[in-house]
Amino acid sequence: MIGIEKIIAHIQAESMAECEQIERAALAECGHIREKHTQAAQDEYQQLIDAGTKAAAQRLERLSSLAALEAKKQVLVTCLEMMDAAFALAAKKLRTLPESAYEKFLASLAEAAVITGKETMVFSAADLKKVGKAVQSAANAGLADKGKIAQLTLSEKTADISGGFILQGDGFEVNCSITALIERYRNELTPEVSAMLFD
Repeated sequence: MIGIEKIIAHIQAESMAECEQIERAALAECGHIREKHTQAAQDEYQQLIDAGTKAAAQRLERLSSLAALEAKKQVLVTCLEMMDAAFALAAKKLRTLPESAYEKFLASLAEAAVITGKETMVFSAADLKKVGKAVQSAANAGLADKGKIAQLTLSEKTADISGGFILQGDGFEVNCSITALIERYRNELTPEVSAMLFD
């Protein structure tokens, strides 16, 4: 019996050793699998973080570009409004010149605009009463001094303008209103006015 007990004890010892070896191998495999999946999870997590960071950066860049464009648009709108205000102020200053200066300004405008020297000057109702005859006389005198035909006449009709006049000839018309004058020179003067306003 002692021999059988020894054999059984030996078999049990071998079985225990084999079980321990299997257990160690299983634990090692489990550790390897755990490590592999942990690394895969970390890699996936890092990929998600990277993708999210990239998407956030792209969105930030788009929003920054849109904000910059909107800011430029607002600056441009403000600049245009200021330019409009500057030209409106210029028109107002021309209309509110002292009477003698206003007469000289309109007379020189007429002298420069005449084609035949026989045109009719059409003023606004207010300007016709206030400066019409004086401007007509001064313009005719200036034309005569230059040796040109000086037969400008005044129209009894009035024009719906806020200052200046309209020069009517035979089949043509020259708009010398202050509004038209400002618009005519606006493109030419815009860079200069812009430099004065914004530099």
